[in-house]
Amino acid sequence: MAKIRKQIFSLDQYLKLIKEEKIRSDQECQRMSGQWNQNMINELIYTVLTDNYIPPIILGEETISDITRQWIIDGLQRSSSLSMFKYGNTKITKSLDEYMVTYQRKVLDKNGNVQRDEKGEIIWESVEYDIRNKTYGQLPEELKDRFNEYQIELAIHQNCDQTDISKLVRKYNNHTAMNSAQKAFTYVDAFAREIREITSNRFFLDVYTCSRNDKKNGTIERVVGDTVLLCSYPDQYKKETIQGFKWLNENGTILDFDRVDDLLTRLTASIESTKEIRSLFNSKHTHIFVAAFKAFTEMGHEDSEFGKFLEWFVNRGNETEIDGKSWNELGADRSTGDSGVVHKKLDYLVALMEQYFKEIRKAA
Repeated sequence: MAKIRKQIFSLDQYLKLIKEEKIRSDQECQRMSGQWNQNMINELIYTVLTDNYIPPIILGEETISDITRQWIIDGLQRSSSLSMFKYGNTKITKSLDEYMVTYQRKVLDKNGNVQRDEKGEIIWESVEYDIRNKTYGQLPEELKDRFNEYQIELAIHQNCDQTDISKLVRKYNNHTAMNSAQKAFTYVDAFAREIREITSNRFFLDVYTCSRNDKKNGTIERVVGDTVLLCSYPDQYKKETIQGFKWLNENGTILDFDRVDDLLTRLTASIESTKEIRSLFNSKHTHIFVAAFKAFTEMGHEDSEFGKFLEWFVNRGNETEIDGKSWNELGADRSTGDSGVVHKKLDYLVALMEQYFKEIRKAA
């Protein structure tokens, strides 16, 4: 194959080439279009309307009997999503983090005539436009122009045959998209450094039950963020991690993270890391048990007593019923990440700790 040729088209030109099938989107090995969810499509359109960066579209070019065809290798989902917005009446939905787009327009008088200043120059104004629930046809002309004039870069592999193109499809699509935890982490950028520092706490080495992928798939960062929320802002804990992290990003303080780091250090020192106790501190329950430890210390007990409580808890103490339910029965028919389930489990542990010291510990 020859070197890659780069070209820049307006988005309007590019989409017309696809519509006219001069650029083909149906290469046999390519995934079908429609892989993206509506949130991803919303963000893509917003990116275009705010003139932000979109990575190059990768094409493969083959020539047979002097007839040249180009095939989309990487960028099919972007291309099909933008085509559907331009030609298919696709609507931008409400599920968009940022939805106000600023643009300039000419000032008109009540008769629709362009207003000019004393020097005869056109008077312009800056306006904000809410793009939610809008189709391409409903956009103001200025934003239609911005969409159509957006500059999109193409990187074209030349002199390919279908075998070459299939190999390139495989190569360029051999990646994994961000999972929900990794994406959520991007919404708490104000405290990303603090979260990463907390993941180095000895707790995550000596106590936390880590799966093989927790360290690389963003799970530990998610656990830290959830722990901060449940310890400092329990009412803001959400099953949808992104929503909770967005709130934390705007309202949290460094002190919140320092306190959790200190809690983890004290917790690690207070317990015996048996297999049974370590099994409690997994990706589903760590934030709940750390929040329970915080409540425990606020009751005025010594840290070391929490270790004794956990030893009792894993040795059938968790079978104790509070309000008619044991630990294992809580949330049995609902998601473990559900906000209601999390709060019920935390309330259960707090009530159980109180009962443990009032009745069980004294009896022992």
